[in-house]
Amino acid sequence: MGLDMYLTARKYVSRFDYKDGVKVQESDFDALDDLAPAGLTKYGEFAGIQIEYPIGYWRKANAIHGWFVNECANGVDDCQKVHVPREKLVELLELCKQATHEPAMAGDILPPTSGFFFGTYEIDDWYMQDMNYTIQMLEHVLSIVPENDWDWSFIYQASW
Repeated sequence: MGLDMYLTARKYVSRFDYKDGVKVQESDFDALDDLAPAGLTKYGEFAGIQIEYPIGYWRKANAIHGWFVNECANGVDDCQKVHVPREKLVELLELCKQATHEPAMAGDILPPTSGFFFGTYEIDDWYMQDMNYTIQMLEHVLSIVPENDWDWSFIYQASW
């Protein structure tokens, strides 16, 4: 019970690829399509497949949750899946760094967010652990996922 938060990366794998101007079957798609029940993609003639990778998990990191809700979900907090542009992850990374370097200002930089079983609202060791975890996780993910590869997207979702 309480605030659980998930960040996933999605990779789009196209059914086809073009090589030298000629459309060819994409072998990565075939391997993934084999995982589906036979015939499932029969009518998805031009569709690709999206693979989701779990890349981050927080427990009661309400300041991080509040930022995602306000910056990426237009203030709507309904446990819905929220698209997060890569630029927003970079912005969150910088804010977390700023909060850890200026603890006296942390509550202004990334203020705690209240909610049902959302954890403590203090700028304490738990808050700083959440900031440090977020920094480590985002630096890792952003160093791996190519910056201008539009086949990748990010999704945030909370459960409470």
